[in-house]
Amino acid sequence: TVPVTLVVSSATVGPNITAVLNGASFQAGFEAGSWVTIKGTNLANTNPGRIWRTDEVVNGVLPTSLDGVSVTIDGLAAYVYYISPTQINVQAPSDSSQGQVNVVVKNNGTVSAAFPATLQPFAPAFFLYTLTPYAIATRYPDNALVGNPSVIPGTVAAKPGDVLIFWATGFGPTDPPTPAGIAVTGAPKATLPSISVGGVPVTTIYAVLSPGSAGLYQIAVQLPASLPAGIAVVQASIGGVQSPGGVNLFVGN
Repeated sequence: TVPVTLVVSSATVGPNITAVLNGASFQAGFEAGSWVTIKGTNLANTNPGRIWRTDEVVNGVLPTSLDGVSVTIDGLAAYVYYISPTQINVQAPSDSSQGQVNVVVKNNGTVSAAFPATLQPFAPAFFLYTLTPYAIATRYPDNALVGNPSVIPGTVAAKPGDVLIFWATGFGPTDPPTPAGIAVTGAPKATLPSISVGGVPVTTIYAVLSPGSAGLYQIAVQLPASLPAGIAVVQASIGGVQSPGGVNLFVGN
């Protein structure tokens, strides 16, 4: 007779990915170097979630791990900006691949199943004010936040003839080339996209990566003087790819 003690511990539940989305449109499809949102469960142990700290960006190099959480896209390390149990935001790594790629989350030694996602040469999308369909925009030259004041306190309505800067991701390569994972220096130029507001083509003044950022584009346009008041849909096209519909700009009288 041999005495035996059996110790039963709770099972370790690993990270589970349920969606991989464009970080601005929250729809499928993203570009190398653009922002990506990963949804799921047990993605991180940090609760509430957090973004990277300034000390975690070393000499302009972005972190690939926060609190033991890392992500690979097509086998390459992504740059981790935000972690929580149900969401991770990353900058996709530089990658020449296109089409279906695998996304994997590692949470303190436990690894998710690979989740298929679509890597595109262009994936233009505008960032939106939280829980609204309105594009984040600023007015030149006073940098006033532009939105629907009745929905987004602290914003002002756009006016016909205004010069606006939209904030976006996925608008393609820049000159000079800008690798992912490095804080942007200067303002590398991107190809000018075609932009329409309310179905009317507008003048695109410039498209650049925002200095000091990563994967964040500034798209400057001038609104037509004849633009009618009301809610106008904003849409971009570049490289044969259109940004998602349903993105709005509020135009005042």
